[in-house]
Amino acid sequence: MECPYCKAENRDGVRYCGSCGKQIGTPPDTTTAMPGNSSSRSLATGSRLQGGRYVIKKVLGQGGMGAALLATDIRLDGKPVVIKELISDTIDPDRLQDDVRNFKREVSLLAHLDHPLIPNVTDHFQEGSRYFMVQEYVDGENLEEQIERVGQPLKERDILVSASEILDVLDYLAQQNPPVIHRDIKPANIIIGTKDHRAHLVDFGIARADVAKNVQRKQTSALGTPGYAPPEQYQGNADPRSDLYALAATMHHLLTNRDPRNHPPFSYPPVRAFNQQLSPEIENILTRALTNDINQRYQSAAIMKQDIDDLLLHRFGVTGGTNTYVFGNSGPISSSGLAPTVRPSSGIQSSPDLAAYPTQAGTVTPAYLAQVSGTYPPVSTATPPQPIAPPYVSMPGFYPPPPPPPAPRKTSRWLIPVTLLLVVLLLGGFLTMYMVPRLGSRGTTTSTTPTAATTKTPTNSNGIGVTQIGKEKIGISDGSFALDTDRRDGNLKEQAATSFHNNDTTGAISLWNQAAGEETTDAEALIYLENQHTLTSPHVTIVVATMLSGGSDLAGVGRDDLQGAYVAQKEFNDNAKLTGGFKVRLLIANTGSKTEYAKQVAQQIIDLAKKDSTFVGVMGMPYSSRTFEAAQILGNAHIPMVSQTSSSDQLTSISPYFFRVAPSNKIQGINGAKYAEQTQHAKKVALFVDIRDPYSQSLAQDFSQQFQADGNTIVATENYTVGKTDNIPSLLQDALSKNPDMIYFSGYSSDVGALLSNLPANTPSKLTVMGGDALYELGGYPKSSRAQFNRLRFTAFAYPDEWEVQGLTAKKPAFFNEYPAAFDPNHQKPAGVYGFTRAANDVILSYDAMVALLMGCNIELNAGKKTITPEDLRDGLSKINGASAFQGVSGQIAFGPNGDPVDKAIVILYVDPVGRIHMEQTVEGRFLLK
Repeated sequence: MECPYCKAENRDGVRYCGSCGKQIGTPPDTTTAMPGNSSSRSLATGSRLQGGRYVIKKVLGQGGMGAALLATDIRLDGKPVVIKELISDTIDPDRLQDDVRNFKREVSLLAHLDHPLIPNVTDHFQEGSRYFMVQEYVDGENLEEQIERVGQPLKERDILVSASEILDVLDYLAQQNPPVIHRDIKPANIIIGTKDHRAHLVDFGIARADVAKNVQRKQTSALGTPGYAPPEQYQGNADPRSDLYALAATMHHLLTNRDPRNHPPFSYPPVRAFNQQLSPEIENILTRALTNDINQRYQSAAIMKQDIDDLLLHRFGVTGGTNTYVFGNSGPISSSGLAPTVRPSSGIQSSPDLAAYPTQAGTVTPAYLAQVSGTYPPVSTATPPQPIAPPYVSMPGFYPPPPPPPAPRKTSRWLIPVTLLLVVLLLGGFLTMYMVPRLGSRGTTTSTTPTAATTKTPTNSNGIGVTQIGKEKIGISDGSFALDTDRRDGNLKEQAATSFHNNDTTGAISLWNQAAGEETTDAEALIYLENQHTLTSPHVTIVVATMLSGGSDLAGVGRDDLQGAYVAQKEFNDNAKLTGGFKVRLLIANTGSKTEYAKQVAQQIIDLAKKDSTFVGVMGMPYSSRTFEAAQILGNAHIPMVSQTSSSDQLTSISPYFFRVAPSNKIQGINGAKYAEQTQHAKKVALFVDIRDPYSQSLAQDFSQQFQADGNTIVATENYTVGKTDNIPSLLQDALSKNPDMIYFSGYSSDVGALLSNLPANTPSKLTVMGGDALYELGGYPKSSRAQFNRLRFTAFAYPDEWEVQGLTAKKPAFFNEYPAAFDPNHQKPAGVYGFTRAANDVILSYDAMVALLMGCNIELNAGKKTITPEDLRDGLSKINGASAFQGVSGQIAFGPNGDPVDKAIVILYVDPVGRIHMEQTVEGRFLLK
């Protein structure tokens, strides 16, 4: 068939020209129903599907491949959902079966995607010969509706923000194995959510995983929308770069109000020809992205996103969307604290929004470890289209083709051993050259494998150094090593560490300042900067021991810990709060992904104490299991430590050198049981516990003892393993068979998230899920658990609105002004944004723990000590009670003889039906210092 426009030859029966993209065939009659199947048009309002579970409200859209129906899910209290029905455009039985297979493949593909800006698949089913898929409903306005409504180009800033968010989705899709290509990006498929004001990518109806075996036939149903789809998509050569072209065409439409469907294809005049108010930078970005030659465009979504984010930052002073989301009352933010831009029209809620939180969390490392400018294999336009082999994804933006299999060849018997010998000799020589010059330098890195049983600790003069285990740096840093690098300023901190390691302090300070400007919420860079102001004064050195690697949930806790410690450090240094002109210097210790690394770090702290006379103690560790490993080791060396959040009963009196600002599990277990009985009216509880984890075991024991002592029943005890969620669905099924009216989950948010995700749709709405303070670790919840968030109740040791809830706003401490001053210095964020202007509970408790250490120092300095030793600090900490107790942000801080806090305040938090966290009015324990 010859194209009447460009005269190119095409195969018979095609609808669009493979060269120019114009329609050349007669579109099929989309009203043709499948044989034996009535069309979706017969589904009138009020029709019911799946045994009456879904009630049709209206048809949202309909085309040649399917219909989208707005419905309500009766089992979930009338929750709105989108039901997609397959409508085939053929009466040929073979083609019909192909369409059915494609539809099922689409369901399978979408069911495995987990990104907060992609609607989740929640169900799929078949009724007779009709096929349906159920997805989350994104309430909002799509960008095609918006530009038609306003009748003029949209604002550059808003389009850049939306593009940044969609590019994050495309980066995620490209990292799937094999990569997923949307193939139909256009304004109508981008919805700005009413609740979160984020850009959501919808309608994956022609999306495909780029599998080579399907490439020859997939293009028959994956041509996209003319005007937005790139040339190679009509030629059967689409890859992730094709979606970048379609997004750029979408942006061009929205910025100019020039609908590309009304103009010759693949032609986009410069945007500033339509609107001189647009920036030259956006014109350059679109010109590059809309190049017809696929090899001359952006080669990855990550690279294009970086350019757009840079433009947002430098022209509009805001940051673009990021790839991980945490609970925040203004919408999703990065777990690193770097929040996506909040549009001017977005409302700021009064409470944190659990429903806005994902997941990131299923990703161990954020997508932007580094901007790797990878390339795709060149696509020749002079030869017939060839199938593209699925690329191997090693890093964002890098898609090298798989190498061809080598030709078989004979190998001499002596070649392999000789080669191995040469490799060993070369490696030995390299290690000698690398290590010898560093033996006397600022710190030491010891490389080993992730499975290594033992590693060397630093032997240099000041006790600073890290051990490289896989991708993690385990050990202590004074700035010589960047520990938290999986964030936007990671590369700058790496460069600063190199400069500092080489005694170029001026260069390091400049780079740390750049890093702090790039990510204002990154306390690691701020701590290293603040340390430089302390070295010429008498000072005390404290190690902040936490986790900054091993997954987003662990790193999120560590980042909060550093924020709290930094605010205390800055407050004491700026206001000369330590007696005798002493300053505060902080070192950072990373215990990483495994509990056993805590022992290694504890031993390194002992070595540090022998070499650094200014060292006085440790703030940490946040998890009971790690604290349990370290407390006795440090106690035996007479090194005091104050933990911010470790609450296991096994830590009570573990060492005379151990203190904590969080009450024990016994206290929160008893209070949790009383709340379950008196407020939730629970009589029968199913208990989930890991008896090998100190925190889980003691909390479960304390709750169950009190609950049963009050005449109630534990109907099931389900033993799970922390961090291993495979058997949680079967344990949950067993627990529910006992008909409990509450589940008490003694564990962590990442594990209870799996339980929430697997609750059956018919679970009674009154069933609540309760736990301890670890359920308030907001970085651990997967996106799939969102629908059940309103079941959550948990005890906690701090809450950002605790002062207001109790009517104590006028008495709020300086911390609430110091925190936004530190992490939102340019006042770019509204009040209530976690990480910038709103402190998480771990931040508050870490601040209180650091202040306790510094108050202990002051007690001894005021008693006449000229210097402070770890033994002195231990004595000072033991005196923080009675008249020497102090008012913390989380309540009064006073230590008993066993190191536990005395009558420490505990709050109960719950989640409302729309996902916001609230605090019960009653606070147990003493909050205000008398």
